Amino acid sequence: MRLEFRPAPVYRATFGASTRIHDGTLTIARDELRALLNGDRRLADVDIEIANPDEDCRITDIFDVFEPRFKANGGNFPGVLERAARVGDGQTAVARGAAVMVLNAMSDRYKLTVDMRGPSARFSPYAHTANVCIRSNPAPGIDRAGYYRALKEAGVRAAIYLGEAASHAPSEDSEVLTLSPSSLSERSTLPRIAYIYMLASQQMPTEPDEPILYGDNVRNLLPTILHPNEVLDGAVLAPYWNFGGDTYTAQNHPMIRELYTRHGRDLNFAGVIATIAAETEAGRSRSAIMAANLAHDTLGADAVVLTKYGGGIPESATMETYDACEALGMKGAIVIWTHGGDGSVEGSLTFMSPGANAVVSCGLNEESIDLPPVARVIGNASIGPLIMESEGETRPSNGPLHLRFLFLAGAADQLGGGFRSVEEY
Repeated sequence: MRLEFRPAPVYRATFGASTRIHDGTLTIARDELRALLNGDRRLADVDIEIANPDEDCRITDIFDVFEPRFKANGGNFPGVLERAARVGDGQTAVARGAAVMVLNAMSDRYKLTVDMRGPSARFSPYAHTANVCIRSNPAPGIDRAGYYRALKEAGVRAAIYLGEAASHAPSEDSEVLTLSPSSLSERSTLPRIAYIYMLASQQMPTEPDEPILYGDNVRNLLPTILHPNEVLDGAVLAPYWNFGGDTYTAQNHPMIRELYTRHGRDLNFAGVIATIAAETEAGRSRSAIMAANLAHDTLGADAVVLTKYGGGIPESATMETYDACEALGMKGAIVIWTHGGDGSVEGSLTFMSPGANAVVSCGLNEESIDLPPVARVIGNASIGPLIMESEGETRPSNGPLHLRFLFLAGAADQLGGGFRSVEEY
């Protein structure tokens, strides 16, 4: 596969007569985009707002984030609006520096927030993007699963619409991503590294039509080899259960990007193995064995890097997979967030393998930050209660907030791209 990203730089967004990108400004025909989104009868009261970097503005109720992308020959977020199609190859236009944020009007304890300035801005990548925010309510009679599917589709529609504008704009230097067939099959003096990527956890069971991998809900996914370009080119969407990940992060997957950067220099990037955290112990053991076998016997890996999605069961699944890889003679490294306990890495995980001696922390997600009042809010008038908060813990969205990093969009990144960690001595 040979994937070419053609980025059009975006530094700010505004509304105007037509949708285009010129001199770093994304101009959006607001009524045209609203009409496109209003075609979905599951959504009511659709509106669009913009937040630019360094505005005195807070965005709340974030359900998912998308980077605007467009492939002229199809394969735009396959399996969501379009039929499943090949991605990871060809050209993809990118509105680099813009983000589509879909906001959730329903009560949900996992909704995220971002301030466009202030003390939290250095922790969230979305304080530095031009954010196109889509607000809507569920239409009468639409249940939670139907509304959440509609929100995903709205985000995809808007991302494609804005990505098409990027395809008509001058591009910065294009970026080509490819792993030659020889690097995937032949041994060399460099260690071969496989990445085991947990897409979702079934401790929060996915909905029947929840689109995660090529439009599939991955409910019964067995370990599957992917080319890294497939992940970067829109084959993977974040689950409805937003717990340390979003679609924008998958599109710009920091672990895959890092392995690509080092490919051919100090390692050979062998490929990606997609897994889930299964509901049952037997399912988790099956997945661990199969993932380890694929890494060792199909990709020929000398070592693996593992990440997880969520907490609790995913930690058990990750550690069991790590142990299965080590049993086959592969070295392993785990990137993982920590939560609660005594503050140490081991003491704050629900399960820790005795053999895990290369664990990188993405930070303690219960740590909090104080956010000052803001002049403008995009989202609901109040925030909360959120997970780990009492039922009555709500507060005005525009006032001062004491917020866990877990609920700051992009700050609790489980894929290794955040700015927080824990070090032990």
